[in-house]
Amino acid sequence: MEPAVPAATGGCKRVRSGDAAVTFDLIVWPVDRALALDEAVAEVDRLGGLSSFGLGHDKRLDAFIAAMEQRYPGLRGRGPVLPPCEFDVRRKHVFIGIPWSMVEEITTAVAEAAWRTGLAVYDPQREAVGLPAPFAETPMTAEGVERHVPAAADALDGAIRTDAELAPEDDPATAQHTISARLAAAGFLEISPLGFQITPDVAEEVLADPLRMPSSLQTPERKAELIDALTTAKVGPRHVALSQLAGWDPDADVAEALRLMLPSQDVFEAGQAAAGLARQRDITDLPGVLDVVHRFSPADGGTTEAMLLPLRAALSLAALAGPEIVEGVKGRAREWRGASRVRRQSWEQEFDRDLDELLAEG
Repeated sequence: MEPAVPAATGGCKRVRSGDAAVTFDLIVWPVDRALALDEAVAEVDRLGGLSSFGLGHDKRLDAFIAAMEQRYPGLRGRGPVLPPCEFDVRRKHVFIGIPWSMVEEITTAVAEAAWRTGLAVYDPQREAVGLPAPFAETPMTAEGVERHVPAAADALDGAIRTDAELAPEDDPATAQHTISARLAAAGFLEISPLGFQITPDVAEEVLADPLRMPSSLQTPERKAELIDALTTAKVGPRHVALSQLAGWDPDADVAEALRLMLPSQDVFEAGQAAAGLARQRDITDLPGVLDVVHRFSPADGGTTEAMLLPLRAALSLAALAGPEIVEGVKGRAREWRGASRVRRQSWEQEFDRDLDELLAEG
């Protein structure tokens, strides 16, 4: 299991070398029974591991999110102060990537908030699970995290030296090549937002578009494997395969596979399929993508959060047909959104702001 860290490209990529990770990672999710460590690991795997971003999250996470936001204002990235850690709310869990300078403090805060709000905490570094009350008498502690710090400090020191040595005039592609080469020499693996290893031969393409599969990886063999993986019962591999197919250049087989995923009741799957069809650039897919927007909108019992990804895809396809079609899509989305802007939690309001930007006139 590999930890996720923010990428300079604006996506999310993972970097790991043995036990030296760039962040100290925790996964938090709701439980209704006591779990042994192996059972917790199995549940995390069913959640899709660390790579399954989601929309329309489980509302049982809300009390924990609110408690963490009260402790660390601006945690979700809104506001003038940089958040103290990566805090990604996904479909059924929260992923937290903690900088090594704050591991003890934030691990303790997360464990205490999770214990009070009915959530379990999985720590892959220590291979430990903390259960909530009443299944545990006390929260998981930060005991033992200190042994991971020296290796991480060495890794970060190497990254800082690499960054400092880059010439100011170096373009982003050159800088990325330099960093990737030195990470590889130090035994690190860089993993793209789509789940493949970033090797020097594909680094430039990943930098240009982190959500596109590099040309050299778009082989007939890989395409067949990914399409076949869409039928697997395991959520993690299925989501990875779908994410990679969503980054494929126009291809009839890929487009057909993505169309078959549009009716999925899994918000992540249907949204990714819609995003992939937008990349396929076939205007005839617009009605199917619009149907996804409607199904996950407040008009059909969904949320503004769930409609965002398919709406972006619908607007991208509509742009192929001209401004009038774009305005028509926006009009429908405004109607389906309805009066859903009133939110009790500040972190929920960000989705409405994003939707406001998408649906702005003109």
